[in-house]
Amino acid sequence: MSRMLSYVAPEPMMAPAALGEEIIAEFAALAHLHADGWGTSWLDADTGAVRTAGGTEALDGPEQLKAVLSAPSSARLVYLRFASGGALPALEDIQPFLRGGIAFQHNGVITPREDALALLTEVERAELRGATDSEAYFAVVRHAQPDGAAWRETTVIARGVARVRSRFPGACLNAMILTGSGLHVVHAAGTAKVPLAAFAGRGADLEALPPGHDADYNTLRTTTNPSGVRIVATTGVDQRGWTRLADESVFLVTADGVAGVRL
Repeated sequence: MSRMLSYVAPEPMMAPAALGEEIIAEFAALAHLHADGWGTSWLDADTGAVRTAGGTEALDGPEQLKAVLSAPSSARLVYLRFASGGALPALEDIQPFLRGGIAFQHNGVITPREDALALLTEVERAELRGATDSEAYFAVVRHAQPDGAAWRETTVIARGVARVRSRFPGACLNAMILTGSGLHVVHAAGTAKVPLAAFAGRGADLEALPPGHDADYNTLRTTTNPSGVRIVATTGVDQRGWTRLADESVFLVTADGVAGVRL
């Protein structure tokens, strides 16, 4: 149950300029709790290719976050991992995953994982590199397109998400997907609750959790800042004045706005 952040800018920008110093500081502070690794994917400003980087260590403050987000980009995903069940960090499990030019990050728990694997063919299961339910979810979405279709279409992504939703009606399927042609966001929190027991199990003071680590935990919101940058994030950063995304929907996100379809 991790934290996610993304932005789309009208032109390649450095992360502090795109997101603002306050969001950088607030998101970095979440790494004290969401300490099982970090990841980021971005559009290369020169080639348009999707790049990715990550590590299994906890980020140590806003300056390190700015350092790992140093490449200017017109679109970026950022991820702080809180491993389900306290699993030890492994690099192959760090999100965003990058497969075939597609980056994917997921906030939620899909259990049992075996039921998610059952949605994949034997060949598709053999392509998995790690042991997370999130990677299996990504594989279902990535292989949802019919032969010859452009899977990047919002309706095709929604088809894959709906397939997972039919098997896991209460799971949080919130996700962010970046390709060379754009950013898509899945807002499908289901009935998942904030994992208070897991936080307590890591020694967190439940009376002093970060902002938004409450009934609002699985809500995604969006805003546009004065630089014309469209931002989408999970809770944990100051979202006063932001707009909640519609539930059980998939959105194409651009600097100009969001356009969604229902699952």
